[in-house]
Amino acid sequence: MREKRIMQQPSYAQRCGAAAVLLALLLLPGFAQAQNGTAGAFTRMGFGARGQGMGNALSTVNSGTISTYYNPALSAFSEGHAFHGSYGFLALDRAFNQVSYTTTIRIYNEEAKIYEKEPGVQSISGVAVTWINAGDADIQGYDSDGFKTEMLSVFENQFAVNFGTRFSDRLAVGFNAKFYYSGVYEGVTSSGFGVDVGALYTVSPSLRIALVAQELLTKYKWDTSDLYGAERGNTTEDPFARIFRLGVGYTLPDAYGIAAAEVEQIDGDVYMARVGLEMPVAEGIWLRGGVERLDLSDAGIDPRPSFGFSVSQPVAQLQPVIHYAFILEPVAPSPTHVLSFALHF
Repeated sequence: MREKRIMQQPSYAQRCGAAAVLLALLLLPGFAQAQNGTAGAFTRMGFGARGQGMGNALSTVNSGTISTYYNPALSAFSEGHAFHGSYGFLALDRAFNQVSYTTTIRIYNEEAKIYEKEPGVQSISGVAVTWINAGDADIQGYDSDGFKTEMLSVFENQFAVNFGTRFSDRLAVGFNAKFYYSGVYEGVTSSGFGVDVGALYTVSPSLRIALVAQELLTKYKWDTSDLYGAERGNTTEDPFARIFRLGVGYTLPDAYGIAAAEVEQIDGDVYMARVGLEMPVAEGIWLRGGVERLDLSDAGIDPRPSFGFSVSQPVAQLQPVIHYAFILEPVAPSPTHVLSFALHF
């Protein structure tokens, strides 16, 4: 005869709160402290194995597999079409998946002399669409006596549309318009809108500077009235952290690699830095490494080092690339592995 554990029945609001806390803890251990407990932690983990393997210091990297996640202006430097998919192998059964598509738009005018290397081109712009998905579908539910019930799940999604353009050989500007959709418990969902803006300035062929502002206006609004009743339900707002970033990128002599460093301000009171390095070691093979969450505010945040590599082998007119990243998580019980596939055509 099995023994029953007598527990007080938690209220619906308490269960929803617990699920929300569990989501924050599972999706990004240790980072909630750096963001003052704000929503949207999954959006701050990085995009793809190349970015995460380089310490997420990619706001000035405008070559190779670029991502408008780091700087909306970067789409203007994408050549042709690029498809990018990424899958994360995370501890605690977490899911973290990403997909993006980027393409370039050129408008021609025979008299245009805006770009030194491309006379006759009136404008160079890029557009991109991205999707980021995170969550956990294997959370065991329990009844008030402590016995197992159904499996529960939490999820978050970000859908983004990007536009970036080069005003000259030196200056590019872009923006991301983002839509969020999340669920933390049965029937309890929320959505929100956000905007990113960014600029990239080319000081010289080797030196670039980036300014990026992320998650402007973004917040979740949760309403439990429909499921818990109009009298006992409530409505709460959960804002995202506002992030402002300054980045510097440098292409090493003889195309020997790319070095990047960034400083970011988070919600006005937390300052962190990140650095990254990428170097080619053979034809079609690159190695990279980086460190992010370098605490400049003495907030007790542990750094997050990462390593990675890429392999590419052209096939006819296609340029497939496989990216891999190994990330040491400060709190999670095991490292994170990220595998990405990019196809340029």
